Amino acid sequence: MSERLRVGLAGCGFVGGKRAQALDGDELVGAYDLEPAAAAALGALPFATLDALLAQDLDVLVVAVPHDRLADLAVAGLEAGANVLVEKPAGIGTTDVDRIAEAARTAGRLVRVGFQHRFYPGLRRAAELVGSGRFGEVLFLRARYGHGGRVGYEREWRMDPAVSGGGELVDQGMHLLDLVHLLMGPLPLHSALLRTSFWDAPVEDNAVLLLGAPGPADAPWAMLHASWTEWKNLFSLEVYCRTGKLAVEGLAGSYGPQVLRVYAMKPELGPPDVDETAFSAQDLSWVEEWRNVRAAVRAGATTLDDLDAARYAWGVIEDAYARSAT
Repeated sequence: MSERLRVGLAGCGFVGGKRAQALDGDELVGAYDLEPAAAAALGALPFATLDALLAQDLDVLVVAVPHDRLADLAVAGLEAGANVLVEKPAGIGTTDVDRIAEAARTAGRLVRVGFQHRFYPGLRRAAELVGSGRFGEVLFLRARYGHGGRVGYEREWRMDPAVSGGGELVDQGMHLLDLVHLLMGPLPLHSALLRTSFWDAPVEDNAVLLLGAPGPADAPWAMLHASWTEWKNLFSLEVYCRTGKLAVEGLAGSYGPQVLRVYAMKPELGPPDVDETAFSAQDLSWVEEWRNVRAAVRAGATTLDDLDAARYAWGVIEDAYARSAT
């Protein structure tokens, strides 16, 4: 493997552009898109077919296409001998995730899923604090995530379930489910409320999930709300532990700068001690995620932890859709 990773990009839309800009010095060998001009616009050498791109002895193939094509292109990259970074949700449903996992095991290659929210600094620090046990076990989690779309949003591919696999639950809800999996483990679906409140579309624009296993009254649980009718972009995640609370607000850009507030309870309870950290308004999560991928590729890792998280999230989503259809 050369000093710089040789990277191919399949899909040159908005997210593909983010990936191309975040390579942190690695070499973008070329790109494939149904619109060749899109590849050229990123400053990448355009390839007319995916096979032609895969023939370039790639270290990593980045797959950033609509959801219905993610699994096919990820499997093709693995079969060609490349490691793969596939955008979330890694296909449509658990079947697609399983196909990618089987191809990865056969090829002995690494697959990472584009869960870049894990790499925002406030969320990374919150995960570290949860993992440290400093505040005891997690009791419950509450999260909200949403935006308001744009004119014509109902005509975009994200509103077509044959292409997207679902609505806002798949779009931003998938990131929230990944964070639940990261911070609390695979909590099962307790109940779901899916609504199409505003957009004239066959998918939900609002999804509310309650997660938690039946059993003891003190079992952990989570409440999530993902919305395409938020109007003012919003991200909020609160983790309630035995002796403290971790609150992350904002992401970057239109979501506002990210702030982490750590509320440390006192033995006598009452008002907690509060420690607040504000992070850079610049969104570095894409670069940080790529650095993590690069380190794993250089180490020869073949773990499929990200696919486990994607399969968990899709399992919850499939359960929620099945229940709402009855």
